Amino acid sequence: MNLDAHQHTLSDYREFPVPAHLADYFLCFWNQVIVGSQEYAHRVLPDACVDMVFINDDPPFVVGPWTESFIARLAVGTRIVGARLHPGCAASLLGVPAAELLNRSALLSDVWGQNRARFGPVLDIARSASRRSLLGETLVGAASLAVQPDQVVSASIRWLALHPHGRIEQLSQCIGMSHRQLQRRFSAAVGYGPKTFQSVLRFQRLLNVATGERAQQSFADLAAVAGYADQAHMTREVRRFANCTPTTLLQSAECTLRMSDLFKTNDPIPR
Repeated sequence: MNLDAHQHTLSDYREFPVPAHLADYFLCFWNQVIVGSQEYAHRVLPDACVDMVFINDDPPFVVGPWTESFIARLAVGTRIVGARLHPGCAASLLGVPAAELLNRSALLSDVWGQNRARFGPVLDIARSASRRSLLGETLVGAASLAVQPDQVVSASIRWLALHPHGRIEQLSQCIGMSHRQLQRRFSAAVGYGPKTFQSVLRFQRLLNVATGERAQQSFADLAAVAGYADQAHMTREVRRFANCTPTTLLQSAECTLRMSDLFKTNDPIPR
């Protein structure tokens, strides 16, 4: 999730590393507190992740992978605790294909209720997990019941991270799988196909480089570093995912994959 921070009402948003025994599934924990005197407009941007979200004492819910931005309006005093899953890991932990959560949110009870025999005990905890102390117990229980993430998709994600200009046909050849099969497995694990994932990852890479050491570079330079063909390509993609111009976006938005290794991995090319 991404935030706008230019309003009188402020959002105190912080990310935290997850314990080692949850790191295979979760990218980070985060919390957010809204302080001030008026409603806060929270800009949510595509990041290829699925989040488990606990707001105040409300029932927990799941925010699926989005391919467009939207605004969540939060009242003053709202307290949120979240757990962000690695791209490609939601289906193995939630028990449903990620495509079923594409561009939507759902109560955690509705998601896990589809697999009651498997998640029943954890679901009982999650129903009262608005008590923040139970969040960890809920996640540990879910991880213990999770199946292994799709290793083909995981390897493909690393390949796309290493090859921002790579073509999906090259990826298919590299892993020895047809484009149709790869599309199907990506949709189940990530929520959409590898081409869309590549675009979302490039968009998040732009947010990452724009707030780092290269923050003062020109848009043309930022576009090149992020992996766009040119500045015009970057502008089109920013409008697609954020519904605004790069000037507006980069004033406030931040990368939500900063705690991943997708922008800094030196792993060998997966075969």
